[in-house]
Amino acid sequence: MPKAARPLAPAPDVAPRDLLDAHPDKPLLYVSPLILERRRRLLREARQMIADGGIENFSVRELCRRAEVAQRTLYNAFHTKDRVIALAIREAYDAYNDHVRYRTEPHTLDGMLDRTIAINRRNFRVRNYTRAVVAIYFAPGTPRDVWETLRDMSVGWVTGWVEALKARGDLQPWVSAEHFATTMANLQYATINNWTLGRLSDEEYLPHLIERMLLLLIGAVRGQVREEARTHLIEIKRTGQIPTYPLPTWTPPEGTAAS
Repeated sequence: MPKAARPLAPAPDVAPRDLLDAHPDKPLLYVSPLILERRRRLLREARQMIADGGIENFSVRELCRRAEVAQRTLYNAFHTKDRVIALAIREAYDAYNDHVRYRTEPHTLDGMLDRTIAINRRNFRVRNYTRAVVAIYFAPGTPRDVWETLRDMSVGWVTGWVEALKARGDLQPWVSAEHFATTMANLQYATINNWTLGRLSDEEYLPHLIERMLLLLIGAVRGQVREEARTHLIEIKRTGQIPTYPLPTWTPPEGTAAS
């Protein structure tokens, strides 16, 4: 079936969710409507503050003022500032990806490249969010569960693809799906970090990212998938252009208008 004619693939193949508790030491057995509303206000205002000014000027005091909650309430609910930021970023990410539909199959090389390109292309429109994600991902004091959440935002869906490769016999026998996904996330975030720091231009960002991912793939896969990766890599080196796919569509949630 030609790419343009493929049915729209649902968003849940992008990444898993519910990986990060609001507070690691205080699981809530009962959540009142008041607590939920305060949490929603905090995350909503945090997203807006990140979008407006990044995390360099992110202030818990200002967040609490805007959300009309006490600072003690924030720390009781979220434990740390980084956890608030990570949850706000993840919520915005899920709100977008819940409504994205792709035209490529998820457990194929083209499907993986299509999703990677689409997710990273969106970074051009959310630079402050991207800087915040990278800063937390590489910070030495980032809690493990926060780091894992950001890792899985990047490539959580890759694990399923790697397992499909393994089932088809296309994965090198020494490759672990989890280790491969983490290595892929580290590679992606390192490239994104270079872009946010101005070491890569906007024009260089995606070609460099896809080229590095393909180099990693060629060492991890075999058979037809390896040949496909090699062909893509040769074409990128020849033309300087990344593969193109039918643009994904975004269907707004019920009750909202398409932007």
